[in-house]
Amino acid sequence: MPADAFVDAWASAFNLAETDLNADQRHNLAQAIRDGTNRMKVIDALRAASPQTNEKIGDFSAQVVRRPADQFALIENFTRFAPDSDVAFLRYSFSKILGREPTDKECLAFEFDLRRGTRTREQAVKQIVGIARRDGRISLWDTLDETDPLSGKVDDSEARTIPAGLSYDLNGQETLIFVREVPGSGWMIGPDLLRQPINVVDDGWKVSPGWLFAGPKRSLQAGSWRVQIDLIQELNAKLAIQLVANSGLDILQEVTIAGAFAGNLSTEIRPEHRFVELRLKVIDTGNEVSWVRIRDISMIREVKP
Repeated sequence: MPADAFVDAWASAFNLAETDLNADQRHNLAQAIRDGTNRMKVIDALRAASPQTNEKIGDFSAQVVRRPADQFALIENFTRFAPDSDVAFLRYSFSKILGREPTDKECLAFEFDLRRGTRTREQAVKQIVGIARRDGRISLWDTLDETDPLSGKVDDSEARTIPAGLSYDLNGQETLIFVREVPGSGWMIGPDLLRQPINVVDDGWKVSPGWLFAGPKRSLQAGSWRVQIDLIQELNAKLAIQLVANSGLDILQEVTIAGAFAGNLSTEIRPEHRFVELRLKVIDTGNEVSWVRIRDISMIREVKP
């Protein structure tokens, strides 16, 4: 039973009127259930609020046992929740994936599309995961449904790749993603990166001279790595890229890019190279602000045949 219906059913069973349990209190109890509170505790809270209870248990605030938002959203766990209530499904999905409830506008848009059948629940979960990723959370979805890898289906959300985390392909090749543009959605930005505030203009970012981003200061497996870069900037704009280790004591790669660029930089990471960090710096070209569109900045470990 959905959380709201559960609270209403037990409120009715305890003969709780609006004066005994108002709409805000009912909503708070339902949200406590969605946040992981045991339903028996909610029943105790409702019983304590009932005028028919001989001995009050005290203030009937449900003891919320909160859990962090899901890093991995299994599609089936969300789409099967509250099959008769799209609103309950949306509140549950937003709460578990984003750690918050949908705004009024988000709820209106999602619920309208679900009701018309122009958006499926599976698509809604993927889009909520996309919102979490744009907010800087490590979030991705998966499914128990076995799909044909040759079916030609494309995951436009790129939501099976962990930003700023190591992803692996079937050949064991490791990829560390810093920034990646998701067509039609925006950018995935690693949560472990220190960066300038994002000001989106003309499908790119307006940035000021100085460090654009730096991070994530993590140890990587020794071997040959490629820094993969794909970006667009004005012809007179310059961007300095520096790959360092051991808090900047060892400089592994250093280059300045002028104008648009797509290519790879090769570097060797040895076992003594700890706390690897990639730094991007906007070089002052005489303007107070510069424009850049980053399509992909990542590091890929080369697999030897």
